[in-house]
Amino acid sequence: MGVLYQKHLALTDESSFEQFFKTNYHLACLVALRYVKSEQIADDIVQEAFVTLWQKRDELIIQTNLKSYLLNMVRNRSLNYLRDEKQMDEISEANINSDLVDDPNEDFSKEELAVHIAKAIDELPTQCKKVFELAYNERLSYNEIASTLNLSRNTIKTQMGIAYKMIRFKLSTYFLSLFSFSLLRKKK
Repeated sequence: MGVLYQKHLALTDESSFEQFFKTNYHLACLVALRYVKSEQIADDIVQEAFVTLWQKRDELIIQTNLKSYLLNMVRNRSLNYLRDEKQMDEISEANINSDLVDDPNEDFSKEELAVHIAKAIDELPTQCKKVFELAYNERLSYNEIASTLNLSRNTIKTQMGIAYKMIRFKLSTYFLSLFSFSLLRKKK
């Protein structure tokens, strides 16, 4: 009981908290969307979670890392919303139980990967991004994309190659840092 927990740096001043918000907002929305299936409601849940974190920053005792705490808070608020709206049949008992049993550091790995993929796609050059999104979001063939954008098929192939290479590079740095962090945790 006599354990003291150090105050999380993201909760000490506004600029640190703002950075924590910017870094984790999208991921938190993806977690909420896993349950509530409405972007507006997910956004409201996430906003409320961040407001609560800030307002109760002096009272909080967080035994995990702050990001896990936030994402668990968002998940619980999403489940509470469904319960209050009598929509609990939208998620299975097994899904809830598996979320509660899993390692909290791995709970949100799919959403976090999705955020990194979306960020990598968003950072593509304009033309490359347009071609990539038509191929993957619209499921168009290279010939259809070429026709739509009034470009040659070879240009589309080249743009897709550039997109794959850039995305692979961005994700490799993410996986490398994840792998390095994993090794550091095992040494402790």
